[in-house]
Amino acid sequence: MKITKPTFSASVICTDPLNTERDILKLKDLGHKFLHIDIMDGNFVPRFGIFPEICQRIQDIAPDMHQDCHIMCDDVEFTIDQFSDIESITTFTFHIDGNEANSVRIIDKIRKNNKRAGVALNMGSNFESTVQLIKYLDLDFVLFLGIHPGVLDQVSKPSVLSSKIIEFRERLSEENIDSSSITIQVDGAVSFETIPALIDAGATFFVGGSSTIYKKPFSVEENSEKIKDMMDV
Repeated sequence: MKITKPTFSASVICTDPLNTERDILKLKDLGHKFLHIDIMDGNFVPRFGIFPEICQRIQDIAPDMHQDCHIMCDDVEFTIDQFSDIESITTFTFHIDGNEANSVRIIDKIRKNNKRAGVALNMGSNFESTVQLIKYLDLDFVLFLGIHPGVLDQVSKPSVLSSKIIEFRERLSEENIDSSSITIQVDGAVSFETIPALIDAGATFFVGGSSTIYKKPFSVEENSEKIKDMMDV
């Protein structure tokens, strides 16, 4: 299932850590279908993320919600093994930086587990390996990051992110690839203010947390309605 029109995915790591189940069930009741899972090992990025047991519990309480997993770990293949038995996990994204040589094997492993495969690009990542994976392996989606993953208190650069997405789509066109056929996900620069420009740039899958669904001082219900005015949930 490729997401080709604007759709929202709520970041689980932005829920109240002592009330994650409550927050997920509220999203479910509000009609949300996608949850973004940050998997971090403390080495690839300087933070720890969501563990397999949490994802399994999410499946237990909300089996119809899709879990979209972003892997930020040194050992990508080991991480896939730890999470792949959870049926409601539908996608695994890994970072192309440092994994170019093993990227085909990683994508094959993801697909053998009946999940969709995506590649994550940092602000400074080179496009070329990812373009070739789309061209020859029909990669399912690309995640553009508006901040460096795992580092808190950063200033996002949404205008730079929009420009990178436009440049990437132009590069796909040079290879005669229809950019509208691939899911372009964004994370780290997504807010109510930046979403319109990101949509115009070609983004279709939006990861949101403290600047959208959990934006203060508004309620989750109020923020959810605002999101629904802008995209699918």
